[in-house]
Amino acid sequence: MITRTQADKLRTTRADEPAVISVYLTVPLDLAQHRGLPTRARELVKAAAIDTPEQCGAQVRGTDLDAVAQAVSVHSHEWLGHTAAIFACADVGLFEVVPLPGTLPELAVIAARPYIRPLLASIQRHPAYRAALVDTRYAWILNISDDHIETVAERKDPGVPSTGFSGWWGLEGYRVQQRIMTLSKQHFKDTIAILERTIDSERRPLVLGGHEAEINQFLGTLPKAVRQDVAGSVNVDLQTVTPGRMRELATPVIDHWVQESEEQLVTDVLNQPPNTAVTTRLNGCLAASRARAVAHLVLPDGQLVPGYACDTCGALSATSADCDCPDPQQTCRAVPDLLDELANRTLDSGGKVTSVRKAPFTVAARLRFPVAAATS
Repeated sequence: MITRTQADKLRTTRADEPAVISVYLTVPLDLAQHRGLPTRARELVKAAAIDTPEQCGAQVRGTDLDAVAQAVSVHSHEWLGHTAAIFACADVGLFEVVPLPGTLPELAVIAARPYIRPLLASIQRHPAYRAALVDTRYAWILNISDDHIETVAERKDPGVPSTGFSGWWGLEGYRVQQRIMTLSKQHFKDTIAILERTIDSERRPLVLGGHEAEINQFLGTLPKAVRQDVAGSVNVDLQTVTPGRMRELATPVIDHWVQESEEQLVTDVLNQPPNTAVTTRLNGCLAASRARAVAHLVLPDGQLVPGYACDTCGALSATSADCDCPDPQQTCRAVPDLLDELANRTLDSGGKVTSVRKAPFTVAARLRFPVAAATS
């Protein structure tokens, strides 16, 4: 699974002209369907060359197109059920293939640097997360990242006598029950201490596993710092569940948590009170980006907005006439997607970028400070 560090390294690649091919290709599980994949990759690139606005001057090198098709032909069986993100440009010595989890819309873009919006969306929607499997005697904490599962900690408390031997009038059974409750509370406290110690700066979501009654009891004892990371829970038996099975059960929980987070973000942005540092207009976001004022950029899926970027004055604009430089024709370069440029500039200035599935705006941003032309 690609990390943000790897994505940032890829973002630094830049060609002198729009000759970098970025292809996102869905690889089916059925090997019988792979025969046509190289042709499909070529078709995506050729369609991108036709659809790219003429002023962008997209250049498709035959060697790069052949390299993409060859990689698909030879390695597609390694990417079953994934989306293959392929970046190629012989001019800058770039050829990289990144298998992304799940499926993304198929797409090809030709630009001066790798097209990274789908890559960022994939990282966001398939986060690394923690799983805590807990009952009254056992605890098992896992780190899960795509196909990689790591056991962080494992705990097993000593057993207690069976309640089946209750003694006279059940008095012994009562003492055993009290002993079970005491041991369970201490076991939960020790497990929580491990969870607190293993919290990292990324604040990974947490999925709980176990029997419903015990999970509810455990949830009630969680401190706020840990409870706010809980994405959901699954009902499992700790005596029979495997790490692979836990990942399988946790995946829809994480998917639901990610989608709810996106929807809540859109709601929060739209419901901001007037005169706050938020904009839901393209022009406002472009102006804020130039001022390095974007703290959090929100991008809907599936939209490409062609425009112009000036590396001299930092302007992003819908037309070259909006550039303030003395000779815009010389300093402004056409780009196939202003939103991708916005994403790169936001990340370069230390901001955050989030993709959302549904939003009633082309782009929105939370700002570090108000920008006169950007507030709405």
